[in-house]
Amino acid sequence: MLEDLQPPVRKTTCKVATVAAGLSENDARILFDAVADTENWKLRTLELELKKRGVNISDTPLIAHRFKNCSCFRDA
Repeated sequence: MLEDLQPPVRKTTCKVATVAAGLSENDARILFDAVADTENWKLRTLELELKKRGVNISDTPLIAHRFKNCSCFRDA
């Protein structure tokens, strides 16, 4: 009766990927590159610069994406 019992799969979407999906291809690439750029972009600075441009992503999803702890990097 319970042979196929499995924990439910959470379907969460990465905020960075969600925002990028609403941008042009070029802007999405710039966003992903900036999030990955640990040498030139501190996360709080990136958050503030994005906000100035009308892109609201808090530092928490930026951290998760940068350190590959978001749904973008989980096994399917």
